[in-house]
Amino acid sequence: MSETSEGAPHDVSAVLSNPGLLVAAEPGRALELLERARDAEARFVAAVYRSSVDVHRTLGAGLRRQVLALDAARLGDRELAAWFAAAELPGEAPAAWTADWASGPDHRLLRTLVGHDGPVTAVATAVVDGTPVAVSGSRDATVRIWDLATGVPFHHPVTGPTDLVSSMTAEVRSVATAVADRKPVAFTLYADETVLVWDLATGRAAGECVRFVESTELDGRGVVLTRGGERTLCVWDLLTGRQVGSFPWATGLGTLDGRRVVLTVDCIDVDRTVRVWDLSTGSELGESLTVVRTAVLDGHLVAFTSEADRAPRAWELSTGRPVDIAPDDDPARSEAEAEELPAVSTVTVVQGRVVAVGLDHEEPELIGDLALARENGVSVRGQETAALAGCTVALTAGVDGTLRIWDLTTEHPRTDGMRVIDSIAPEGRPPVPTADSAPSADSAPSVDAEEQGPLWRLLSGRENGGSNRGSTVQVGSRAVREEGAVVLTAEKDGTVMVRATNGLPVGRPLTGHTDRVWSMDITEAEAEGQAEGEPGATLAVTTALDQTVRVWDVAAGRQHGSPLTGHTGQVWDVSTTTAAGRPVAVTAGADHTLRVWDLADVRETGLRGAEHTGSVLAIATAVLEGRSVAVTAGADRTLSTWDLTTGQQAAAPVTDLEGETAAMTTAVVDGRVVVVTAGPGATLRVVDLAGGRDVHEPVLTHHGRVLAIATATLDGHRVAVTAGSDRTAAIWNLATGRQIGEPLTGHTSRVTAVATTVLEGRPVAVTGSWDKTVRLWDLATGQQIGEPLTGHTDWVTSVATTVVDGRPAAISKSRDKTVRLWDLATMRQTGGAQPSGTDPNGTVAVTVRDGRPVVAIGHGRTVEFWDPTTGREADEQYVLPLPVDLLSTAPCGRLVVAFGPEIAVLRPTSPS
Repeated sequence: MSETSEGAPHDVSAVLSNPGLLVAAEPGRALELLERARDAEARFVAAVYRSSVDVHRTLGAGLRRQVLALDAARLGDRELAAWFAAAELPGEAPAAWTADWASGPDHRLLRTLVGHDGPVTAVATAVVDGTPVAVSGSRDATVRIWDLATGVPFHHPVTGPTDLVSSMTAEVRSVATAVADRKPVAFTLYADETVLVWDLATGRAAGECVRFVESTELDGRGVVLTRGGERTLCVWDLLTGRQVGSFPWATGLGTLDGRRVVLTVDCIDVDRTVRVWDLSTGSELGESLTVVRTAVLDGHLVAFTSEADRAPRAWELSTGRPVDIAPDDDPARSEAEAEELPAVSTVTVVQGRVVAVGLDHEEPELIGDLALARENGVSVRGQETAALAGCTVALTAGVDGTLRIWDLTTEHPRTDGMRVIDSIAPEGRPPVPTADSAPSADSAPSVDAEEQGPLWRLLSGRENGGSNRGSTVQVGSRAVREEGAVVLTAEKDGTVMVRATNGLPVGRPLTGHTDRVWSMDITEAEAEGQAEGEPGATLAVTTALDQTVRVWDVAAGRQHGSPLTGHTGQVWDVSTTTAAGRPVAVTAGADHTLRVWDLADVRETGLRGAEHTGSVLAIATAVLEGRSVAVTAGADRTLSTWDLTTGQQAAAPVTDLEGETAAMTTAVVDGRVVVVTAGPGATLRVVDLAGGRDVHEPVLTHHGRVLAIATATLDGHRVAVTAGSDRTAAIWNLATGRQIGEPLTGHTSRVTAVATTVLEGRPVAVTGSWDKTVRLWDLATGQQIGEPLTGHTDWVTSVATTVVDGRPAAISKSRDKTVRLWDLATMRQTGGAQPSGTDPNGTVAVTVRDGRPVVAIGHGRTVEFWDPTTGREADEQYVLPLPVDLLSTAPCGRLVVAFGPEIAVLRPTSPS
């Protein structure tokens, strides 16, 4: 069997006939080979491989086999899952666990881009040398450029500005791309309001967008004043574009004796020294003096300065002139006047006159007839653009020391979906206003952010970073409306409104989101039955605070396929492009990933129809109408019921949950299977699983917030034991909703975990708390049994019960990253503490295999197995493509695993 020099086969038929060969091959080459194939089987195997390609690169062949089998089950092909699971690998034992079935992922997911260490807040797309790329920004303060064809970084990550005072690097807030002077560039907006420009071909900084302050004349030459990072005021020669002056930490401008001057403050200096400079020559004017105290004399503010080798002086600050008063005089002033005195720390004296003052907690100020309004450059927002000589422009200070003026007018064409902008030269433009000339309405600079819009909005023409002003798009000829151009606006109720350019609604709103739309972008896709040469359907892709991504056919006014699911947190941004001739969307998520989606594929898989669109928050198992089922509660505020054998929907979803479920369990009450849920507050709800109706009115508990629930049988009645943030546990009759007895008190911090078992014929509860203890309770008496079980050094986050060697036992997991086993009959720890991985908040469950208990511990992307009888590892860890959130046991030794919005049912394949 032939292989490449890198160890990957080059014959697709060979890898499709030998799972071991495919599993052992180098992931990048294997996927490349599969994607070149044209037959349906190879393309489906490629889709399976793509589902977790970011994970495959980090795994050995044994674990990769496991993930490939799981992903085949996630895409609904059990035979392919078994084919992968049975792959024979040299030096590897057969897989100990395999997936019976799994939900998701969305079949339209092309790949996941992993590398950011924080939530990804912004994304834009571009084309570099014919290659489609994504540019992403994150709260980890980096910008990354990705090759969308391969999913690998296009360049090394780059970081933005670092504040000299705090040494903090700013987070990325927004990203936009454009073609500037025939080069693809990206603009990144940071939390400190800096906007940097990046050359996408090299991955290097190309400059910084600066705020236009004013244009004027200095010594007979036309100049432009700008404000940039570290609040630096720069002076640029309009004829050459070269920088001729620079003043860091500038706070004001003025005219002194016919000379333009600039006020600066040294923010690194403890004393915040204030200086005045000649704007034309760059030389400092006067001297800075320290103020020892201030006083009010005859209603005028007086500052006393101290200087070496000179007697102290007093200055009347409203005029800047010296006054004849001794520093040891104590001018009479009221307490009210004293409290209102500004904290003046320094003054700057030029030719015997104070022209500027430094304030301890406010901006330094020019005083007297030099005082200027703040809009003359004191309060600067780096992302704003300006109107210069009749053009809407952006100014960029390049790394080569030149100033570029970019024309942002909307008439410019687009290249590869990006706005084309060109630099303009000052020659031939109307003359700029000078300091001596009165600016006209046509030539006066304007910096109206509301009118001009932020820079990235002008460049990208799409919604980005949470703005909901709207996106203007040209609808294709298949549209039913004649006006062509429409505006999409995000409304407060979560809908997207299609409007004509005059603002009037056109057709019905696009409905589906349940919360505010946060970002949107537009693209085109071929429509079904589309004639050759006819424009495709206009698609809008939106993300919302409900954590979903939806695609809309703008002309038809309806949703295009089901929501795109896979992100496990808020989706902050979206951008569209074309890759391999197909429209794709790139979404940026709080789960630190970017995901690439195929927008042309709207096939419905028809597998289960109960998938969650948000993370699974709670899970429980039950027997419903003779079938073993799992019940899951999602961040999408729905309950879904899954047949554990087939993966099909076993009951209608419950969709009227109030808030996200914090805890959940199941029980049988009066012959009915019920699910008990607790929302974000202190209320319990008992729902008939088959009918979806409440058994009785919701129960208001005293907990403040219910954090855990378990069930038991007490005196022949099914009861729920709840644990809460009020440091107590409580017992509730599930048939009536009434509390039984008094709260169980003893913990000194919130109770985060609860489990039940039977000890010497008595129903008991085991609780874990932030007070680092595990406690045992007699449910019949409501009393604590024995002393607290101690040993953990941090919060107890999970507890479970089992039987070890015929004796009831409890297992606890703590934020100290250990798992401990407790003999409930002796109230002592058995064996030593077992490490539980690196995740301090992982989950734990106990199943039975070959008649022996096995502890499953979830942390990160893995499930580890521990034999409590021997204290040793029971099986090889099981790796999943997303972090493990929850574990629950099921009949026949199976485990139900929740990871992100998906679940999988794992079963042991052979005796351990």
